[in-house]
Amino acid sequence: MRHLGPTVGRARRALMRLMLALPAWSWAADFGFRPPRDPEDAAAADLMRDLAQRILPVYQDADTDVFLANLAALQIVSGAYRAASDSSRALRTRRQGKPFDELVQRAILDGIYARARALEANERLGFAEAYGRAFRELVSPLDNAQAQAIMARLEIPAAVYAEPLRRTFDLWRAKGSLPQADALALVRTWHSYESRRSFGALLPELFAAENRNRYVTEAGLRIPVRGGVIHARLVRPGRANDALGALPALLRFTLDPAEDDAQRSAAKGYVGVTAYVRGRTPDGKGAVWPFVRDGEDAAAVIDWIARQAWSDGRVCMIGDGYSGYAAWAAARRRPEALKAIATIAPMAPGIDFPMAGQIFRNAMVRWAQEHADGEPLRAGADADPDTIWQALDARWYRGNRPYWDVDRVLLGRRSRLIRTWLAHPSHDRYWQKFLPSAAQFARIDIPVLSFAGYYGADAGALYFHDEHRRNRPQADTTLLLGPYDAASIRRGTAATLRGYTLDPVARVDLPELRLQWLDHILKGANKPSLLTDRINYQVMGADQWRHVPALEAPQRTRLRFYLDTRERNDPHRLLPSPSEGGGNARLSVDLADRRDVRIPWPDALRLTQLPARNSISFVSDPLPQDTEIFGSLHGVFDITPSRQDVDFSISLYEQTESGEYQLLFDPYDFRASYAGHRVRRRLLRAGERQLLAFTAERATACRLAAGSRIVLLVGLNRRPDRQINYGSGKDVNSETIADARWPVRVRWHARSYVEIQTGKP
Repeated sequence: MRHLGPTVGRARRALMRLMLALPAWSWAADFGFRPPRDPEDAAAADLMRDLAQRILPVYQDADTDVFLANLAALQIVSGAYRAASDSSRALRTRRQGKPFDELVQRAILDGIYARARALEANERLGFAEAYGRAFRELVSPLDNAQAQAIMARLEIPAAVYAEPLRRTFDLWRAKGSLPQADALALVRTWHSYESRRSFGALLPELFAAENRNRYVTEAGLRIPVRGGVIHARLVRPGRANDALGALPALLRFTLDPAEDDAQRSAAKGYVGVTAYVRGRTPDGKGAVWPFVRDGEDAAAVIDWIARQAWSDGRVCMIGDGYSGYAAWAAARRRPEALKAIATIAPMAPGIDFPMAGQIFRNAMVRWAQEHADGEPLRAGADADPDTIWQALDARWYRGNRPYWDVDRVLLGRRSRLIRTWLAHPSHDRYWQKFLPSAAQFARIDIPVLSFAGYYGADAGALYFHDEHRRNRPQADTTLLLGPYDAASIRRGTAATLRGYTLDPVARVDLPELRLQWLDHILKGANKPSLLTDRINYQVMGADQWRHVPALEAPQRTRLRFYLDTRERNDPHRLLPSPSEGGGNARLSVDLADRRDVRIPWPDALRLTQLPARNSISFVSDPLPQDTEIFGSLHGVFDITPSRQDVDFSISLYEQTESGEYQLLFDPYDFRASYAGHRVRRRLLRAGERQLLAFTAERATACRLAAGSRIVLLVGLNRRPDRQINYGSGKDVNSETIADARWPVRVRWHARSYVEIQTGKP
């Protein structure tokens, strides 16, 4: 039997005495609970205290460390602060010398709060003074990386926990009771919410004082570049009088002050530098013209860093979205001091922004307003920006204006930047000049790391990875793919994503993984095990990662399905061989119809009903066995269109035996006239049968369970939030609803198919 420390032993003996004195109902698996209306309900604290007090005497766990972590939370919510402080201290003692993992961090977070409340009660201190004292006692002894991790968790706002609490209250309200595991999770979430409401306002001053003791910060830097100046801020470890010697630097070149993570870099033993795009200041002010000067300016900043006394001459660039693009823009210029780039969902101008599949998105207007102009849309204090922009999209959708006027409709004024972008609907030289050429890709000889997600955070990363490998086969490039979207992949992954529950192995702190890879590149640390090959992807539903040398492998078999073209009601079938007897599957969409303006487009990844608006669906037979798929969806449409052009939307789902639908990758929209060749538009032949080959600029990996079906949803684009192609053959920017004339019709013939790689590597 394991030997337990005195504190743990006392706690368990006390619990045993309480349990023996309890009536039989206390041992029940479920706990009666009538949830409050809302987390802010005045009765919520008393109800949660009562629940915690009833769980506390009967709670057990075979894992002593888990027991102590949960015991501390229960004691805090119960109001037993001194006991909670003892429990968290016992856990910290047991975890000494072990990895700084979730349990250790929970012990510190709970220890700070419990100690503060105990000091407040026993020494009659004000809570602010007590919390500050407890914070310094527990955080100051930590190293920089550990302290940074704790402060990052502390500054998660209470609002993040409010919605999960509200959903949980709603879930259990009608049932009147909840199982112990759910009750315990609810108590922990309540503790996270309620404690942050009390200490949130104290954190800025505490953090500032703590960081002054750990780092040297130089703000207001002005770095000269050709024809201008770049504003920057740097943070390096150590006090001003410390002599740590020269260190490597991590540079983020951005236009968004929210991306300033220089201190996180410094916590890992680097000099963290955040530099701002020409024209932008660290407070987010100043207009910029995106993409134009970033490469040369970032290269000049790299050269400046290498000349500083605190620099050891090595610089790596990190970036997400736009700053990820800036890293590639600098890499193609090959500054001598640049040793690696590590990006998350990098933006690729002309590929995934401001259009995707050569279809412009209204989101470019919001992005230009907030990030290029640096002027968020003015609205009331309580107004939700997303709601405001959705209303503007609806105004655009209901109107009869050409897309050339989208800036006037959404902003109320002309935007020279938006007009410039709209003037280049193909991937012409305007966009090409912002990206590495084939020759430049071939010369990028530094290590490259990219992260991408299956749900809208992939097109740019896939483009850069494929072009780098195509032009430099021996490139030291690593790509990680997983079930993430543009938001989660940058902020960190949670247990669920838009209704889909992630496999446990997919819950990875990707920014932290990036720093571990940089430690490997710059400090000789071991390479992270998740990045052992060029392609590293998480198989949804299998709770596993796979590691392969290439995205597409000739030796892999392909799962091919032909579209059923026999006359039948929707849904049609997906067949292993072409339909016999001719026929065709038909879809007709009236692009002038605006009656659906108030119907929201679903955002969830897991659905009980297929979102079949403006679409036709094809369903396979049940899979005879578990089937693993990976890669991009390819296809050939054997079609007869009624117009000279059409914008398709392709979605792929797994329909489980229970009838639920799991989206396998973010829907891929593309303009038929640009399919397979972004540079030159090739109109369709209206009324004639023709073949249209396409590749979805998406990736996915999933284990489809035996008995599941594969569902292909093919639609025609008619959405309020993007450009609509009426198929007249004119410049789509110039078309209006008047060009719709009659519904667009597409017929699919027997040679139409889609395919994707299958099988384990």
